[in-house]
Amino acid sequence: MKAALGIVPGLVLYPGYLDRAAQRALVEELRAVLAIAPLFQPRMPGSGKPFSVSMSNCGPLGWVSDEGGYRYQPTHPTTGAPPPEACLINYYGAGARLGCIRIATKRSFPRRSFRCP
Repeated sequence: MKAALGIVPGLVLYPGYLDRAAQRALVEELRAVLAIAPLFQPRMPGSGKPFSVSMSNCGPLGWVSDEGGYRYQPTHPTTGAPPPEACLINYYGAGARLGCIRIATKRSFPRRSFRCP
């Protein structure tokens, strides 16, 4: 594993942390979760304009955004089913943009935002 890289304060990248076999296993686990809680495209509050990123929530509360605002809710926004585990999954497909990085931890709450380089 290569040395850890500090991207911005509070965010560290660990290149090579997962070997190829571990990466494949993680992808298979994500596919199983996404079969239950499929990717959806959140929308901006007010305008209803879709995000460029697709996402899924799985857990007791999932983060959603739509014309009604940002919030946590106990059901998947497309299927209506309760989320199975605790995780937020963002999928940055072709054309997706990353406008900022949000970091929220017990020590750094409220959220701190950093502009992407």
